[in-house]
Amino acid sequence: MPSKKPILTIRTTEKLIERLRTASERQNRSISNMGETIIKEYLDNYEVEQERGVKKEKETKPENINVNKSKGVVAGDNNGTIEVK
Repeated sequence: MPSKKPILTIRTTEKLIERLRTASERQNRSISNMGETIIKEYLDNYEVEQERGVKKEKETKPENINVNKSKGVVAGDNNGTIEVK
């Protein structure tokens, strides 16, 4: 029965196609299914890494910065206040 999934066409090298063919044969998958699996796994990992980066950036980025001529720069974050004179 034909799939009702949308079709994605890419242009690539013969070498990459052969590598995909070899990987799909080793896992007893079609080339299409192997390509879908590889893309899904990559995007799942990519999204996790992006989310970690956003959380890390939020943790290290000061929420507010106040400039006071007598004190210099005062930055506040979730861990307390940081003063730079």
